[in-house]
Amino acid sequence: MSKNTDGLENRHLLKQLEEIGLSEKEARVYIALLPYRDIGSSKLIRMTGLHGQFVYDALTKLEEKGLAKHVVQNGRKKFSANSPTRISSLIEEKRLSAHSLVRQLQGRFVGAHEQDFEVYQGESAFIAHQFVLLEKQPCDTVIDVIASQSERYQTTLEEEGLWDDYIKILREKNIKTRYLGQEVQRERLKKIEALLPWTYRILPGHATGLMNTDIWHDNITLNIFGDPVLSITISGKQIADGYREFFEALWKLSTK
Repeated sequence: MSKNTDGLENRHLLKQLEEIGLSEKEARVYIALLPYRDIGSSKLIRMTGLHGQFVYDALTKLEEKGLAKHVVQNGRKKFSANSPTRISSLIEEKRLSAHSLVRQLQGRFVGAHEQDFEVYQGESAFIAHQFVLLEKQPCDTVIDVIASQSERYQTTLEEEGLWDDYIKILREKNIKTRYLGQEVQRERLKKIEALLPWTYRILPGHATGLMNTDIWHDNITLNIFGDPVLSITISGKQIADGYREFFEALWKLSTK
């Protein structure tokens, strides 16, 4: 692996570690720890280029999070990383904490408006929101999609290693998808239909550029695959039903 490629991979890993709650310095120290066992703090300081106090503080925080440990050898602390599988536990702990917080705050909430909207920006926010929407979707229902020309919906999930998880939830909940695509997508859609719980049709003349529309049980989501990715969710059963009627009209005009 070239130095440039290695550097890009490290920056990507740093970003992901920061997204799950590590500080930038904690992430740098954790990545530096991974290839070694019982390494001294002075070497970590040289490897990371961080001030000594920053490294000591990061090591303390990493130990509190269960991502690092130390032993004492000849009166000096030697540090090692704990398995990266601990990250999954951290995420689960945050999820449970978030659910508990939501329950507490819900009692003080005056109630949602009949129609609310939320905006999510960036690929990480887009992915997380897609899984939230999928978890909220009732079992044995259908998601209707008016497709964009972009394939980033699938490729974004694949790049993060989450496409299989997404499909697994669809199957477990028996959620089907009706996909209104474009002529240029026909061959790809045929292949996907053979693998996934969905069906497609082609609407002649249909072209939506970089935006697709997902019609869920009680909301619609507009996904704009620009730079950055932008998702706009408009909640409300009435608006979802209205868009579904529009989708039905387009579906009837379409063919395989």
